[in-house]
Amino acid sequence: MVDFYRKWAADYDHQMLDKLGYTSPTKIAQRLGEQLPDTASTVFDIGCGTGLTCVFLAAKGYTNLDGIDLSPEMVRVAAERGIYRELLVGDVNQALDRDSNSYDAVISSGTFTHGHVGPEPMDEIFRILKPGGILACTVHEDLWESMGFAKKFATLVEQAVATRISLKLDSYYKTGPAEGWFCVYQKNT
Repeated sequence: MVDFYRKWAADYDHQMLDKLGYTSPTKIAQRLGEQLPDTASTVFDIGCGTGLTCVFLAAKGYTNLDGIDLSPEMVRVAAERGIYRELLVGDVNQALDRDSNSYDAVISSGTFTHGHVGPEPMDEIFRILKPGGILACTVHEDLWESMGFAKKFATLVEQAVATRISLKLDSYYKTGPAEGWFCVYQKNT
């Protein structure tokens, strides 16, 4: 997978935005912005890729943006945008090298898709969120039940770790069917 994204990094934005009409990053960033109006908030972009999700946030004035991705080439492209405070190359399936309760929000678009990453990182994501912090992410519809995302989010709510703010099935592209869950959850205090 790293090799696949290494080859795709230079052309990713053109392919996804111009050719396919990819809107998922902007849609999930808008949803986060609705819950997180303070542009000084700290945001961690999980599976940041080339930085498409945080482009919207940066344009709205958010300046404390950090990101992580498995692909060094994707991280290089994201760094060239000049919008991130810190970028890491790393596997989100491992423990995140971040302090507990350190981020106001975590955002992710396109990471929980095609079996790239399962629901296992959710515990780490909620660990690094501050009490009251927001998770805004997309999960491909095909994986929602089959990979255990529905069960994981239900468990987080049942255990009072998180509260669901919104959960909506929507399209990842300008045209086409709704194929992904757009999830917004808040870490309980």
